[in-house]
Parts: sequence; structure tokens; C-alpha cells
Amino acid sequence: MKKEKIDKAILTKEQAKKMILVNDEGMVHTFYNVNGVLIGGDHSKKSILKDIENAFECRKGGKHAKAMKHELVIIPTKEWLHKNLLFVETKEELK
Repeated sequence: MKKEKIDKAILTKEQAKKMILVNDEGMVHTFYNVNGVLIGGDHSKKSILKDIENAFECRKGGKHAKAMKHELVIIPTKEWLHKNLLFVETKEELK
């Protein structure tokens, strides 16, 4: 796979889709931010792709999200302000 460098904080939906890491069972690990508490869980690739398509915005997370290997942040609505964010596990080669 060709390495792709993604520098911008705000991502296109196509860039976001290329970042997701799908495990052997076809699932994607996520952390959901609920009022400052991170809840981990697995979602189907189809579900994550739908979340990306319906998102207000997708962004590259900061250094902590990158360190946790969940650098893709799906922001569901315009009124996001650090709640209801979905952090999605990302591929190493895109860092």
C-alpha cells in the first residue's frame, strides 16, 4: 500500500475513510467520548463508513489521540464542543 501523508486537521470524507483500521473480523475499534469519559467498543466497517458520511466534520486528533492510535475523530454535529466525539482506530502507515 502506498503511504499517504495527511497533514491537515480537517479531513475530507475520503481521507477519513482511508484512515480506518479494520481488524481480521471486519470490525473497527473506537472510543466514544461521553461527557469526558471514553468508552471503547467495536463497530462494523459499514457502521463507521455511515458515521463518516453523516458526520458534520472529520478531523485528525491531537497528540493524545495519535498516541492511542485512534487519530480519526468523527464529529457528529456542529455543536460538538468535546462531547459525543468518536475516536476511530487508524492505520499506522498514514501517520
